[in-house]
Amino acid sequence: MFDSHAAEMERTKRTFAALSSDASARLRERAVKGVSIPDAVALMAESIRRIHGITAYDVQLAAGLALAKGRLAEMATGEGKTLVALLPAFCFALEGRGAHIATVNPYLARRDFEFARPAFDLLGLTTGLLAVGGDKAEKRAAYACDVTYGVGTEFGFDYLRDQLAIRAASEGGRGARFHEVLLGGAARRPDTVQRGHAFAVIDEADSVLIDEASSPLIISAGAKSRNAAPHVYRLADGIALRLESGEHFTRDPEANRLELTPEGERRALDLLTDEAIPRLRRLWPHYVEAALRARHQLRPDVHYVVREGEVVIVDEFTGRLCPDRTWRDGIHQAVEAAAGLDVTEENCSEATITRPAYFKLYRTVCGMTGTAREAASELRASYGLRTVTIPLNRPSRRAILPDRVFATQAAKLAAVVREIHARRARNQPVLIGARTIENSEALACKLDVPFRILNAKQDAEEARVIARAGDPGAVTIATNMAGRGAHIPVPEAGLRAGGLHVIGLERHEAGRIDRQLLGRAARQGQPGSGQFFLSLEDDLLRRHAPELAQRLAKISPDAEGELPVRIASRFLRTQRKVENADRDRRRQLAKYDEWLDELKQTL
Repeated sequence: MFDSHAAEMERTKRTFAALSSDASARLRERAVKGVSIPDAVALMAESIRRIHGITAYDVQLAAGLALAKGRLAEMATGEGKTLVALLPAFCFALEGRGAHIATVNPYLARRDFEFARPAFDLLGLTTGLLAVGGDKAEKRAAYACDVTYGVGTEFGFDYLRDQLAIRAASEGGRGARFHEVLLGGAARRPDTVQRGHAFAVIDEADSVLIDEASSPLIISAGAKSRNAAPHVYRLADGIALRLESGEHFTRDPEANRLELTPEGERRALDLLTDEAIPRLRRLWPHYVEAALRARHQLRPDVHYVVREGEVVIVDEFTGRLCPDRTWRDGIHQAVEAAAGLDVTEENCSEATITRPAYFKLYRTVCGMTGTAREAASELRASYGLRTVTIPLNRPSRRAILPDRVFATQAAKLAAVVREIHARRARNQPVLIGARTIENSEALACKLDVPFRILNAKQDAEEARVIARAGDPGAVTIATNMAGRGAHIPVPEAGLRAGGLHVIGLERHEAGRIDRQLLGRAARQGQPGSGQFFLSLEDDLLRRHAPELAQRLAKISPDAEGELPVRIASRFLRTQRKVENADRDRRRQLAKYDEWLDELKQTL
């Protein structure tokens, strides 16, 4: 990076000394003809220095230059991505078409907006915050700004709402337009909020463009209401409880699919009541398969939580609650029936778009993440995004310890508790990363020392809790990547004890997310360490390699239930296998989207 762009880097750094705030106007005048990216990056960096007293590192300037050219920058956790986002955003905003900075949650959007606003104000540019659930006037004002901060999904949902508004405005067709002309009236204008898609800066870009690629954004018709035929879903749930795996249904963990066998279909049809038949919206076996999935695949405190009498989906990649999201094809209603809740009405989709399809609307897209290396080829093939690895500002002192493997979940948790006691005895802070709420609470029940827990159930307290995770002797449990993007300061006493130690309770299906977790320790050259504790009962093996788990279970563990360290390689092989399967599914989804777009154009 430095070798290929050394001249630009030197020019950017030299520009610092001679900058003045009124230079922005001159750059803006030249933007139409082609603004100098090094000068613009340097100007924004100088504004940040004057406002916040923070001098950008050379590696941050390098990342800003790469992003301004539409690259994806891999920057290690703790290297200052919040500051870096302002550098390309300023370059893009100078064109006057608006730049969108997409974050992963409302807290980070507001935090980054408040950091950025005074720096942009000094340079004469406006900054807006896209509030989740805000009214149209507020959103229209935010989009009218030179730079708009918001949650990535909210940008997508606003686009869908605008499409519905455009559709509503054109419902009259040519006849209505003809009458408007004859009567001298103005054409009906759609009530939209966005003003186009010119530039986007995506935080945690690999999560948005890769991990969430198969989860489309959907706007459904109508609010949640009681289902007119709840007995249909309850009947299916009752039948699902009477069916046997292998005889009546089969499970394919790798494809995450569950299907009735011919015998299972016969059994389901035999138990179908005359009362339910008139209320069916799809084939009866589909209801039963949805009920089976609710009972055997979707687990409380893993895939969803029950809050105030409602099923709320938990995002499997971020560990966050998604109150506006529902499962389709009757699956959400099947989960409600299985949980003993009121069954809601199935909503009809009015508008939908995948996250990749949405971000392809922009003329220029760039992004940042701590883990893009593994997905670099897919990002380039799918989005034309070249990945640039940004060097560390300071050499890493992170110590990654070998994975430890245990025969059972209980033995693993007992070992984790012993490890926490040992680390805490020497005043070292410990952060435990759990993939699910269920696992985080299972560990919490075993601990007999003070601890803080951060999961999707306490989202409002996230920043406050994670900010204390580096305190000497602190013990913090966080689901998946809860608190991602928030700084964890480690006082001197904690650094002397070895710095933050991260414990992973299991390997994720995507190795990049494991790297993100470990990256929370030893930031900016500080000491720190990390280690994974695994068991043969972990979801990675249980869902994707059950036969392997059964073979490994024949190996005798030691007195504390621990297995030989060599077994850890089997988890990594399984992880790579799942990653390859997920990559193939995303490719198939992309091909389907392309086919669907071509079909729409033809029609």
